[in-house]
Amino acid sequence: MTTSEVRIHAPSWTPRAEIEGYVRKQHDWLQRAWARMQSRVPQPCIPAEPLTEVRYLGRVLALDIRPALFTEVRRQGTTLYVYAPHDADTGSLIRAWLLARAERLLAWRLARIVRTLGRAPSRFALSNAQTQWGSCTRRGHVRLNWRLVQAPLALIDYVAAHELAHLFHLDHSPRFWAKVAELCPDALARRAELRTMSSVLFQV
Repeated sequence: MTTSEVRIHAPSWTPRAEIEGYVRKQHDWLQRAWARMQSRVPQPCIPAEPLTEVRYLGRVLALDIRPALFTEVRRQGTTLYVYAPHDADTGSLIRAWLLARAERLLAWRLARIVRTLGRAPSRFALSNAQTQWGSCTRRGHVRLNWRLVQAPLALIDYVAAHELAHLFHLDHSPRFWAKVAELCPDALARRAELRTMSSVLFQV
């Protein structure tokens, strides 16, 4: 059987009407089984679209990729210059450039809020999650997604405040949101803006 068909096996003397009646009765089960089977089929690897621009702290930077013997990524104004051999993975170079800046910048924004909070996380690290901007564990480990470095500082501060508020309330109760509002007065507006931008920021 291929992944594009379903076969029903029955003795050769079974009336066709009986087979069709059975299929109708089992329709819902067959649909679920088909969906499970399709989910296991390896999907073809689609090459990522080459980047034409990159975001950094809310600004759109034009990409200028130039051939060179050695690799270097350098920002000048609103342009990000990428020097690399012709066979280099420029997408990886750009992500590495963003990641290097995220390590310092996100830690700095987190530290600013910690000074007013009076309580610090027991550990801070960057995450590479595909759907979450941040997390906080019961042990006080806070992680922020490195892709946040593409967003404006106001949105970075919202996520940092959100995760630090979990040091007091590890839930999303009214008390938790009150703590977030204390650290970030316009948190709901920033949250809505981040949701709007998320699909773009997660493309990198």
